Amino acid sequence: MPAKHGTAKIANEPPFLEGEEWANALTHGLAALGSIAMAVHLIQAAMPKSNGLAIACAAYMAAVFGTFFCSSLSHLVRRQPLLNQLRAWDQAMIYTMISGTYTPIAYAYASDVTRTPLLWAIWIAAAAGFLQKVAWKHRVNSSGTISYLLLGWLPAIPLAPYVPTALVMAMFAGGVMYTIGVAFLINDKKQKYLHACWHLAVISAAACHYYGILWYVVK
Repeated sequence: MPAKHGTAKIANEPPFLEGEEWANALTHGLAALGSIAMAVHLIQAAMPKSNGLAIACAAYMAAVFGTFFCSSLSHLVRRQPLLNQLRAWDQAMIYTMISGTYTPIAYAYASDVTRTPLLWAIWIAAAAGFLQKVAWKHRVNSSGTISYLLLGWLPAIPLAPYVPTALVMAMFAGGVMYTIGVAFLINDKKQKYLHACWHLAVISAAACHYYGILWYVVK
């Protein structure tokens, strides 16, 4: 996921240091590859429980793969205007990854009254964020970062009373890792390789959520 810049709109930028960009591309490129095998395992494990849960897990893992894939590409491509387009998609996919993570949890544990409205709400929010990034090409800025954090934490409030404590802890651990990672993201122009540290925080958070869903939603 590309580094933060002061402007709200994507603009032509000088290339980053090559070593940093390779580190950025490699971290999420490997995560994208790993997510394919993890997706197969999760969906296969969910299918005996219900087709609906398997579909929810497929949506979740598609969002995870898409996020890591777009992030990696955005650090490999250096030519405009493709670079700007990929960076917009990279930022947009974060919204789908957050909403995708909540999808199997909401499907499995939300009450009958709240399940459908909650799923609609988180995906409408994701669609709004996605369009903001892709259509209007907003980059990561303070308001964008806040919207990521809000989408990441707010759906936990109606779900918390219904999910096992162990799953709450796994989701909380992932949320903390994302939140810590934001500190790297907003300071990544001040020190080399802080953006790669942001990527590693995202991978760690995604792993917490994946195993929480595998162990406490699917199995």
